[in-house]
Amino acid sequence: MIFVYNEVFSFFDALNSTSARFFWLGDVLGLSALMVYWKSTGKLDFSELSSINNAIRLKGISRNNKIISIAAIVFFILPLLFLAIYSPPNNFDAHSYHLNRILYWINNGNLDHFPTVHIQQLYLNVFAEYIVLDTVLLSGSDYFAGLVQFGSFLGSLAGISLLAKRFGLKQNGQLLSIIFLLTLPIGIFESTSAQVDYVACFFFIVFVNSGFDLLEKKSWLTLVIMLLSLSFGGFTKYTVFIFAIPFTVFFALRILLQYGFLYAAKVLVLALVILAFTFTPFFYRNYQLFGNVMSPPENSTLFAEKIPVDKHSVTFAISGIVKNIGLHLGLPSTGFNEFLTSKILNFHNAIDVEIDDLALRLDPFSVRYSVHEDMVPNTIHLWLMLLATIALLFVKGARNFKWFWLFSILGFVLFCSLLKFQLWSTRTHMPFFAMGAILIAYVYTQVLKWKTVYLIIPLMLISTVFVVGNPNKALIPIGYFTKKALAHIPVGFCVTDSLQAKNYEASLGTYYNFPGKDNCHTLKQLPGYKERVKIFDIFEKAGYYDDDKSATVFGTSKTKAYFLSHLENYYGFEPLLQYISGDNKNIGVLFKRGNGFYHYWSAVATKLKDPGQMEYIRYMREFTKLKNAQKDFCYDYVLCDDATLLKEFVPENNIAEIHQTSLFYLVKLKNKSCERLLY
Repeated sequence: MIFVYNEVFSFFDALNSTSARFFWLGDVLGLSALMVYWKSTGKLDFSELSSINNAIRLKGISRNNKIISIAAIVFFILPLLFLAIYSPPNNFDAHSYHLNRILYWINNGNLDHFPTVHIQQLYLNVFAEYIVLDTVLLSGSDYFAGLVQFGSFLGSLAGISLLAKRFGLKQNGQLLSIIFLLTLPIGIFESTSAQVDYVACFFFIVFVNSGFDLLEKKSWLTLVIMLLSLSFGGFTKYTVFIFAIPFTVFFALRILLQYGFLYAAKVLVLALVILAFTFTPFFYRNYQLFGNVMSPPENSTLFAEKIPVDKHSVTFAISGIVKNIGLHLGLPSTGFNEFLTSKILNFHNAIDVEIDDLALRLDPFSVRYSVHEDMVPNTIHLWLMLLATIALLFVKGARNFKWFWLFSILGFVLFCSLLKFQLWSTRTHMPFFAMGAILIAYVYTQVLKWKTVYLIIPLMLISTVFVVGNPNKALIPIGYFTKKALAHIPVGFCVTDSLQAKNYEASLGTYYNFPGKDNCHTLKQLPGYKERVKIFDIFEKAGYYDDDKSATVFGTSKTKAYFLSHLENYYGFEPLLQYISGDNKNIGVLFKRGNGFYHYWSAVATKLKDPGQMEYIRYMREFTKLKNAQKDFCYDYVLCDDATLLKEFVPENNIAEIHQTSLFYLVKLKNKSCERLLY
């Protein structure tokens, strides 16, 4: 229904709050009428809703499992629900393109492509944003943007439990599979963000579960759910198609052998129809601008990046697998991570593969431990999966489950073999870890027959830290307390205030190089723990760690909360807010760098009741053929990140005021301008 509403009303340039409210009100009334009709014909019995009371009371669940379930709700699900709503969306990628494109869709009233300097806003898959778009249209804000991923998180937990049940796991095994996925560090971070990876993971789980459903009982409804899940999963993130390849081949062969050629042919036709239904409007928009249905071709001026690898071989595939596994091996120890990096480098030398071959990677490889919302490793969960895989090899029988896990591994192998290495891939591995939840529960309860509580409790205790300590939306300043406990001091720091620099030199000159290049001072050598404690105290008294102390959802203003994943942008933009005044004042974005501006618009929207619009006013000439490029956009302010561009584009006689920070220039115009800077 979301897809239909967005695409149909986009065609008529009518994507707006009014049409959304009428459409969804009609949807609610229509469903209500259908339910009343079904009740009158006996197809629906409302008395069955009384079974919800049993679910609320956790009836039929053992005492230990009831305690674990309540603890999971209290310490994981409820805090994450709170963060998904209370904390503003502040993921950097979400600001760069996920939410930025939604601003344009609303401003234009359609989903068509628009002029931009951040080309990923156009061609990267969009279905999760379709859902977020409707929450924004209905609520008039981004308060509920995080609920899309959070809802996918809950749906994934339910789907994993059903898959566990399908492989014969009883109550304990089903709960363990849920807890494994619930405590996945990258999953915890993704569950409250405005990213798209949990949405993709959810659709993948539904696809796999529905596929097995279909093999148990022929049903057109199950088939449609299965194919829509695959299609919308891929429409959310193409990587879902890669993880799904082994399962798709398996389901196709089983359907052919089990239900015959005619039924299999109907399934194939329906699959193609659903894929065409889903992707045709999006591919058409891409083709109009790029001359290609997927993304800008490499030889075009709009080309940004190529994600598939440029060459293939067994050794290249092994390299990709090792490096992707390496993303989950990091520990909070620089020495260990450097040691592991060197060993992986030696392994690559042994197989004669350059570890940072540009044909195989987008980012240079290194083992690291980061609590960044996009790249936190799943170290413990990966080791559990590796050990369980080894244990499964020695299990006699279990043929169906072994095939299931082989398909899961093959999906991961294909992912590592077909796509260039990126440091951000821990979140795109989520479908593999979701299937790993079934592996762990199966081996632990069916093979080893150990008490699940011995694994569940440690997982929950360790992962609670990620619930309360996400740097983007912390409930407790875990980062500050960790730094204080470890006496973590900066290897270098910069200070522009001359008086403050003298004070630092007087107290820290023994440890840091003064004067430093560009007002930045580097550590001479890493001192021992006791010395670091003294240095930490000096920095703390000087206010160096104030941001770390206040970096919680309670101690941070809403404006600043939008910038917690990139505070330098906050300090470069916040001083300019005082000079932006008046409702319905549009801001033209004159960026030389290919950055998004959602966080800047949100900061303005936090200050003003009616913030007006932001749009790029500098972009390539190729965009001028777009329908949305023909629409008027006149602006009262110009936000610029380059002095040369500003001088080139804005006439001096139309400048009323100009204000500058370390990152930006804000120009208030004497008269509105509708001009564009094309290149």
